[in-house]
Amino acid sequence: MPREDGGELPERAVRPWRTLAALARPEAGRCLLVAILAGLGAAATLCEPLIYRVAVNDIAGVFVGRAETAGEGADVGAAAPAPQRAGRGAGGAAPALHLVRQGLRSAPPAAPGPDHAAVARRHRHTREPHRRGRVAPRTPQQMFTTLLWAVGLLFLTGLAAQLFEVLADDVAATAASRIEEDFIRATFAHVLRLRLGFFARRASGALAKQVDQSDEVAPIVTAFAKDILPEAFRVLGAFAIMFTQSLELTLVALLTVPAYLYVARRSTLALETNLPRYYELWEEVSSRLRDALGAVKTVKLAGAESREVQRFSEASHAAYVTYLERNRLANRYLFFQSAIQRLGQALVLAYGGTRVLQHQLTPGDVVMFVTYLDTLYDPIDSLTSIAKTLQEHVASLWRALVLRQTTDVEPAGRPLAAGPGRVELRGLRFGYVPGREVLRGVDCVFEPGTVTALVGPSGAGKTTLADLLLRLYEPTGGEILIDGQRLGDVDPAGVRAAVAVVSADGAVFRGTLAENIRYKRPEATDAEVAAAARDAGLDRTLERLPDGLATMIGEGGVGLSVGERQRLQIARAFVSQPRVLILDEATANLDYATELDVKAALDGMRRGRTTLVIAHRYSMVRDADRVLVLAGGRIVEAGTPQALLASGGWFARLAAAAGDDAPAAAAPAAGDAESGDGGEA
Repeated sequence: MPREDGGELPERAVRPWRTLAALARPEAGRCLLVAILAGLGAAATLCEPLIYRVAVNDIAGVFVGRAETAGEGADVGAAAPAPQRAGRGAGGAAPALHLVRQGLRSAPPAAPGPDHAAVARRHRHTREPHRRGRVAPRTPQQMFTTLLWAVGLLFLTGLAAQLFEVLADDVAATAASRIEEDFIRATFAHVLRLRLGFFARRASGALAKQVDQSDEVAPIVTAFAKDILPEAFRVLGAFAIMFTQSLELTLVALLTVPAYLYVARRSTLALETNLPRYYELWEEVSSRLRDALGAVKTVKLAGAESREVQRFSEASHAAYVTYLERNRLANRYLFFQSAIQRLGQALVLAYGGTRVLQHQLTPGDVVMFVTYLDTLYDPIDSLTSIAKTLQEHVASLWRALVLRQTTDVEPAGRPLAAGPGRVELRGLRFGYVPGREVLRGVDCVFEPGTVTALVGPSGAGKTTLADLLLRLYEPTGGEILIDGQRLGDVDPAGVRAAVAVVSADGAVFRGTLAENIRYKRPEATDAEVAAAARDAGLDRTLERLPDGLATMIGEGGVGLSVGERQRLQIARAFVSQPRVLILDEATANLDYATELDVKAALDGMRRGRTTLVIAHRYSMVRDADRVLVLAGGRIVEAGTPQALLASGGWFARLAAAAGDDAPAAAAPAAGDAESGDGGEA
């Protein structure tokens, strides 16, 4: 089976039940309690048909007593035709009442006389038990007493069943929530540990949807607690009681069960087909929504509202067509299942009525069997429906498990030891795809306390080099050392804690301005955050915002200008107190005057730190201690700015294009130096 990253999906990734069992292990105690409560609730429900039988037989016994008084015999079954199908619950007594009425119509009226009173007196203080195939006579007073007890017991058993169901639901919800919470957290944590290249191959909306599939865990666990266990107990209990009461009638009831199960199984398999594709279609719908809403300003500026609606409509139409096809298929199988169920009920009623006429069953027995037949088929039908629902939940969960099984995880390592921040690149090579290298053997050293400028044409690999320094990617050759420690042996989190990046496209999160500034270093004090904001040139911004640093800003920096968002990135770097500072087009979105202010702040921050400046503006690199020109994946020029200006090479042409300290209107063409493949964000 293909894996999400193009490789083969490990076999264990398609076994969600094993994963669920492992997740549920810490909650085994609660799961056992749920099973006990579910069993008690099912037992209470199974008592109801037994109560119906006693009540119906006692009602019939009143007319048996009258028949005895009239000398007509004691067996109501002899004159009673087969009952009609009972309804569910209390309605299960209806066939018996019909049967009794038929018996009354078939029997001649009792003749008045002293014998009637004598028989009534004889049975008033006796309560002969009903026997197989024979209803014992009852007086109206005895029947009324039985009905009172039956009503009370039905109320209590129903109340008990509901109580056990509520308790089981509470315990199951607690267990399911804990299991799901742990699973979602673990899935999200695993995804964040994946290498950056993994995310480059996926739409963020579809990936977020896959992580969201983790919330399918709770419905699965809850279904077992609230539905599967109680229904399974009811099926087993109903079978056990039916077997003990009448083996022949039970076998008749079982005649249609294999066909019913066969259709249910076919339904499940048919609906399982193409289920992953079904969820991919809905992920596409979600991606369309996220992409359009996430870039709504770009959509409006491009006048692309109608185009985006059309693309969304196409994706949603395909998803809904598939949904309707699945729904029609499910209804088709549901019809056949219902037909088989009705056939089974008809067979039981016909055979049960015959047995009543043969004096081998009582009307109450038939009512009980019809009620248990509902208790038998309803759980099977319910379990089939649950199986289909679980199938969808498991298919959704499978997509989250695919992420869990992705092995392209950043490797752990030892902590980065303290040091001044000396960075050394030895024969560094890297390519995003095999056979197409972006960096082709880069050797250089960034000394502590110095500023090194990295310039070159677009696509030369400047940002790629910074990403390798941050361990966002791993070199395909050579190595990087920080303070003599090989980067491949150091934990990525330790590297990124020591290296701060200010880029042109840094993220801004929903939250307060202060929370965004201390994002890289949450423990920073309010004073440090305020100082960083001031040094980054956010003074006027804070005066404009209603609550200063406590002002809430929208997702993506809504409420801030482009320049303000960039100054926020700089403030975040100030607060993090890095060992190595990377400025990747850090002032690209600032006006020239603001750039001068920020440069003054950066000059103070550079002291005692290793600083790498990646820029296309000559004004940002002219004061560097050393300049490296990267082209074609190699360093083609290296030296001080003055030396490179005198050499007349690429850097000299960059300075000439800049004019009098103005932002570069036209950098040297990429053709001036060999360009690498991809690499720069």
